[in-house]
Amino acid sequence: MDDFLSFTRVPTVASPCVGICRIGADDVCTGCSRTLDEIAEWSMASDERRRAILERIAER
Repeated sequence: MDDFLSFTRVPTVASPCVGICRIGADDVCTGCSRTLDEIAEWSMASDERRRAILERIAER
């Protein structure tokens, strides 16, 4: 298991999820302001991509 952890990158950008998961008519979550695509992508996204998503959230 140590080998797995030594080669696996741990993301440092935390999820904006606040546990209020409701998708509006605009396909944006009212809790975190991410789109369905952004939510689906989040778990596999690089930190760079996560920061880009957070920037888009701030613009909404």
